[in-house]
Amino acid sequence: MLYEAIIFDLDNTLLNFELCERQAILGALEDCRISLDLNGISEKIFLQAFETYNFQNWRQRETFSPNELIKMSYRSTLAQLDIQTDQISNLSQSFWQIFNHLGVMEPDVNEVLTVLAGNYRLAVITNEFVSAQLPRMQAAGIEHFFEAVVISEAIGFAKPSPEIFHYALSRLNLTSAKVLYVGDSLKHDYAGATQVKMDFCYYNKKNQNLPQEAKPKFMISELLNLLELFN
Repeated sequence: MLYEAIIFDLDNTLLNFELCERQAILGALEDCRISLDLNGISEKIFLQAFETYNFQNWRQRETFSPNELIKMSYRSTLAQLDIQTDQISNLSQSFWQIFNHLGVMEPDVNEVLTVLAGNYRLAVITNEFVSAQLPRMQAAGIEHFFEAVVISEAIGFAKPSPEIFHYALSRLNLTSAKVLYVGDSLKHDYAGATQVKMDFCYYNKKNQNLPQEAKPKFMISELLNLLELFN
């Protein structure tokens, strides 16, 4: 395989988005002194409700700011669970502050990046906000591995749009044939890479069945498997 560069997705490929989100959700409650125990609510119930609303609200990220989206998620969750508070704005601010400085990584990220960086140019393509993604990479201590970090908010195009992939290729001054893309989403990562004829490695950590039409070049269940591909 004559790849010169490997481009990674960020959330749920290098960083564990779910764990970062959950730590921020609960951390904000603690900061604002809202006790789930006193309200008779388990952490599991609160997290399930919040994550459902947050997933729905985040689809409106082109209309609302991150702070507004998080505020909407807390307001809906607290209303559903009948928890009374006047701390909605403080919860949102605390969540965003905590989340933006959490760098919880997927297993073996440092080892994999250290080995690959010795032989390949590395880059990242990620959707979402610059104010979140860059600090989280810094918190994880991995930003130095990457020659280019392309974030959708900064360039005005998001995966699976081919424009964001073309932009990353231009930053690297490489053709798609010389690059492998690694990501966890068939909808965003695979679809985008396919449009620009870039080989795709599916990080299928949950070992989900692939739809018949999905045919990634490679599929791995652990990031360490990447090293096996290149030995």
